Amino acid sequence: MDNSRRDQSRQSTVALVRWSKKPGDNPLVRFVMSSVFALILCLILMIFIHGLRSFGAVVLFTVVAAAVLTSPSVSRRRAFMTGLTKRVNDTIAEVTGNPGDRLSVKEFRRMVRSGEPLPLLVGGVPGLNLHVERVASVETDVPEKWFAAFTVVPPEIGTASFDRLVAAANGEHPGTTGTNGS
Repeated sequence: MDNSRRDQSRQSTVALVRWSKKPGDNPLVRFVMSSVFALILCLILMIFIHGLRSFGAVVLFTVVAAAVLTSPSVSRRRAFMTGLTKRVNDTIAEVTGNPGDRLSVKEFRRMVRSGEPLPLLVGGVPGLNLHVERVASVETDVPEKWFAAFTVVPPEIGTASFDRLVAAANGEHPGTTGTNGS
């Protein structure tokens, strides 16, 4: 039953934003790699600079150099997530008609991590969900593909009234819709 419900929800899904993330794009991974590079550079510089021949100087040089090398990656990622969140917020405001239903970057990141849907009201009526999904990939060393999507979920009980509501929103007479209530 869960699979049929999932297939039905995929039929009524509209992809809003698609993006991909490289495997080594995490700033923490970048910081560790930069730390290793900075440590090797510090060991080479020890030959020429006598001030780097203490443990404290090596640690300080490694941490500062790794932070400097990682900061562009962090700012690029922050700008990218801000842009994605802005696109999602613009679409939410357009679809729901309520600019107050905005996500912060922190809330959007939480949705990406957890995968939980965000129920939205359209004209005061529930039935629209925003969710973020990762697209499954068979290959191991490829960029992760993600998308944020709107899913329309009709109510389980009272689909006839839901159909009448959709018809009224479209400006049609409730009896002229092609769907029949169940």
